[in-house]
Amino acid sequence: MATHSDRNLGARQIDYLLFELFSAEFDKKHKCDPRENPKARLRMLDSIEKMRKLLTGNKDADLHCDSLLEDIDFHKHFTREDLESLIGPFIERFKICLMESITISTLDPSTIDFVELVGDSTRMPIVIETIKKVYGKEELSRTLNSQETVARGCAL
Repeated sequence: MATHSDRNLGARQIDYLLFELFSAEFDKKHKCDPRENPKARLRMLDSIEKMRKLLTGNKDADLHCDSLLEDIDFHKHFTREDLESLIGPFIERFKICLMESITISTLDPSTIDFVELVGDSTRMPIVIETIKKVYGKEELSRTLNSQETVARGCAL
């Protein structure tokens, strides 16, 4: 049976995955766990989000959390390749979700005129390529704001 986290496929889940990885690394090295401190947790998640966004346009980025816990800094260099290999299972679940949406809709992908991208994770190159492959599109659209897209989808 799928757990709640298995069904969530957004940027927040990617951030939580990175948070668990980096927190465990910090705890192992310094014997204090950022997962147990609300302020450290928020600061690290904020830094992870910034790093992830930088990785959408750059091949590598640095994570900086000054004085994360007990005046200990946490700095991590991360590459887009590292991120993509780490989120490989996430991308596979995302691909299955996209294919199921086509099956449930009973639409032929060739009859779909365009795919509108909405959301933070849709800026990641690996996510864009996955969507292009599943829907058989060379170009994807990013012309509407998120509220407008949801409203149009509900109207249809």
